[in-house]
Amino acid sequence: MVFLALFLLATILTGIATYSASLDTIREIVDQRVTRISLALAPAEREFERSPLIERVETLGKQRDTGDIGVVLLDPSGRQVAGNMHIPRLLPPGLSTVDVRDNIKGLTKGRALVRAIPGGFKLIVTAETEPFDNYEHARRRIYIIGFGSIIAVVLGGLLLFSRLISHRITQMRRTVDAIVEGDMNLRIPLTGDGSEFDEQAEAFNHMLDRIQGLMAEIQNVSNDISHELRTPLARLRGKLFRLSSHAESETQQIDLGSALEDADELLAMFTAMLRIAEIESGERRGGFASVALDGLASEMVAMLEPVAADQDRRLLIAACAQATLRGDRQLLMQLLVNLVENALRHTPAGSTVSVSILEGKDHAEIIVSDDGPGIPAEERAMALRRFGRLKRNAAPGHGLGLPLVDAIARLHGGLMRLEDAAPGLRVRVWLPLL
Repeated sequence: MVFLALFLLATILTGIATYSASLDTIREIVDQRVTRISLALAPAEREFERSPLIERVETLGKQRDTGDIGVVLLDPSGRQVAGNMHIPRLLPPGLSTVDVRDNIKGLTKGRALVRAIPGGFKLIVTAETEPFDNYEHARRRIYIIGFGSIIAVVLGGLLLFSRLISHRITQMRRTVDAIVEGDMNLRIPLTGDGSEFDEQAEAFNHMLDRIQGLMAEIQNVSNDISHELRTPLARLRGKLFRLSSHAESETQQIDLGSALEDADELLAMFTAMLRIAEIESGERRGGFASVALDGLASEMVAMLEPVAADQDRRLLIAACAQATLRGDRQLLMQLLVNLVENALRHTPAGSTVSVSILEGKDHAEIIVSDDGPGIPAEERAMALRRFGRLKRNAAPGHGLGLPLVDAIARLHGGLMRLEDAAPGLRVRVWLPLL
């Protein structure tokens, strides 16, 4: 827009300057002509007899090649004594402009020179500045059409160029959005014309291929570790369970029970890691269907309300607007359960956990709030990291609950944010509607 404004301003100013310069040049040429004719009729600083002067004026007025020249000779009393035109008003001495407003027959626009010559006479010589009547309007149209066509061509080219740029940027933005949502397979399409845009898209796609390869290697390592460790951990847990059932003393029973809990914790952690990897791969997006978020929230609260009551906590629905979106029902249920269980786990007895479903113009919001200790603003980024656990947090867990919720939200094109509930923590999940 800045470039366009500067270009329009420069073009308009150039047109005005060119138009004014052409008029000034024509006016200067005509001024030289009327001055030359006036001096030829009455040379400067010479005395003239009335009759020869009148004769020269009449002779000039009758010459065919001076049809656009007007000559008037006034005597000392101001009466016209010779000439080929009639000037209704008294023109000022020197050079001046005359036009149709002066009512001079046959003259549309021109220049006039008024000179006082010896003997008290006044000699007026006029000349047209237009080759034909109303040429000024034609000249104006020429400039408007000429410079207007320049503006039109540039605007058209700018529009086509901006559409081309917009199209390529839109393709790149869609690719970036898909990658942010977890689809690393999408690439910017190539036109095959070998242009700079194609070269840029090819370089961008090559970069994405490299990033995808590196991420796949890292993900495969973590997935392989999780898969490989789950089997020996499961065998280890089975052995610990068998040993605990044959414990010879209470101390052995307690130690083996603690070891079983640790094994269950490790198995849950590896399961959560594999779950996050599965969600981030984007494969579940292919099974999206219509999901009533309000019904899902009501079902979840009804399921966990007895659990909350057993833990001396209160679980309720604060608001439940009707909201329908496309998503994975199982994952959305897991999102809600994780948020509520996280709130129940990290709040003291007697706390209240509320669930709200709100509907906006093009999105729905899941809000889970509690009146517990909350999370300080400087520690919220740590809480969203995998295995991120707060130092003051003594509650059991492996630090993968909120990252799992964040992965589910991003799979559905949404986002999660932690806020201060004053007191307590408020988790807000934004999800796009159908």
